[in-house]
Amino acid sequence: MSTHHSIVVARSATPLPLLPEVRSAFGTSCFNLVRHEDGWQMAEISVRAHQWATVGAGPGPIAAATGAPVLAAWISDVGCAQMAADVPGGPSWTAHLLGGDWESCGFDHEILNTLRAPGPEQPPADHARLAADLAAWSAAAGRTTTAERIEALLRDRSGLLEDRYRAMVGELGLGAGVAFERRLDWADDRIHTAWQDALYASYDIPTPWNGRTKAPPRSTALVAFAELYDAAEFNPDITEADLVAQAEHALAL
Repeated sequence: MSTHHSIVVARSATPLPLLPEVRSAFGTSCFNLVRHEDGWQMAEISVRAHQWATVGAGPGPIAAATGAPVLAAWISDVGCAQMAADVPGGPSWTAHLLGGDWESCGFDHEILNTLRAPGPEQPPADHARLAADLAAWSAAAGRTTTAERIEALLRDRSGLLEDRYRAMVGELGLGAGVAFERRLDWADDRIHTAWQDALYASYDIPTPWNGRTKAPPRSTALVAFAELYDAAEFNPDITEADLVAQAEHALAL
């Protein structure tokens, strides 16, 4: 199965999928959130179709808002991981990690990528240099690791690229991870209907690439519902009644 999504590592008392800087830069559809020690989190996030026009700010705004280092990657199936790091008051860098032995991955890094890289594709990352940068990022985050352990994982070509990347995150010294349990047990059928309809409505919202000039009111309301739904998975203050009210409004248009 093809995989195209972002992985964001940051420190926050608030679940990462609820931070405005994360939602605006990487999308709202978080399907995996892992909590580590001392507030560190790893969030895996997909972009809804209507959000492609606005994502792309990268880790900088998140680092500024949290006051802690941020590491992000756009995982392009087996092809590559476009990476970016930001350290408040410290270095920022990007790297292009290839999934195989090829010289380039052939993926569109300018549009279908939350860490957009306009112009020529970056050359493949030097594993030793990237490992050193990641070890320095870990030190800036107040964690402990070694470049040698990270480099060994970067050079390991077995398994899926996303699994290798998760393993690399596990070597940054963040401590044991515990999966955050999402709220998915909504009983009201109106929520499920609106969620399904929102998947298609997302393509009705004008972007620079779909040629649309105006979105139907129903589609606009449905994508607003979808983003509320995404937040409700991690925010207990959003109730089922809140989702039903938004779903009813959208479905009635």
